[in-house]
Amino acid sequence: YSILVVEENASDVFLLERALARQQVDFQLTHLRSGAEALAFVRREAPYSNSPRPDLILVDLKKAKIHGECVIREVRNARHLDGVPVCVWLESLSDREPLNLLGVDQFIIKPSGLDQFMQIGKTVKNLLFGELDEATPASL
Repeated sequence: YSILVVEENASDVFLLERALARQQVDFQLTHLRSGAEALAFVRREAPYSNSPRPDLILVDLKKAKIHGECVIREVRNARHLDGVPVCVWLESLSDREPLNLLGVDQFIIKPSGLDQFMQIGKTVKNLLFGELDEATPASL
């Protein structure tokens, strides 16, 4: 599976990789640190013009909310990304409301501990297999 992660915190991406490995998910992760890089990826601009189509897009809205919302809007308007699930990491539930209108498939509260991070691996695995995960504490 190809997973696109838009997250400026490299430690969070490292933990996500460990959580997915624990779930025995075979994945290729593309890590972009900014909304600007993500927009270039979605628009197939250099250096991402030949990047593979992701099976899942995970966007962190913590630092760059406007860029995150813009990335999600661009993803939903990009025909070559039709059907790709979008998962958003949030700081709090209050950030969720405007994103519902953008077609986000899954919301996850940013974890505060290692155990919660490991649960995200299960949520992401379920999304890759087309199952929304309502039972996982990390997901909303």
